Amino acid sequence: MKRSRFVLAALLVLSGVSVTFGQTNFYEQVSSMWYSGNKTGVLSIAEQRLQQDTNDIAGLILKMDYQIEFVELNAVSNTMQRVLGVGSQVTTTNFAAAFSLVQSDIDHLLQMLPIYPTNEIAADIAKASIANKPLTSGYAIKALQDDGFFQ
Repeated sequence: MKRSRFVLAALLVLSGVSVTFGQTNFYEQVSSMWYSGNKTGVLSIAEQRLQQDTNDIAGLILKMDYQIEFVELNAVSNTMQRVLGVGSQVTTTNFAAAFSLVQSDIDHLLQMLPIYPTNEIAADIAKASIANKPLTSGYAIKALQDDGFFQ
């Protein structure tokens, strides 16, 4: 356990990432990392946030995006349910407006999970590592930032 925390911290330091929870450029940081292909770095940030607060909506959204991107079908439905439950409690102006789209996206994906073609999983996982793709739910992270969530 201590070794994995050390490895995580070392990876974040080596990748030039400093995770602070009182920052105003959180969206820019994670969306840039994601776009450049450092999706595991974004997942590390999500997991660190969730270790400090299991109901951290930003951490849940980032974790969900990672699980969707890497077709983690066994875990993503639980994370989606957590996003719906925790997100519905966040009443800040911008996030509340964005949350209806989050709900719609999740509802659609939950309907699609049971019929996801298993013969396409390997190819889709390989595509997940491709850089230059935007953070899927970046709009929700941006809404949280605009609401001052990360200050």
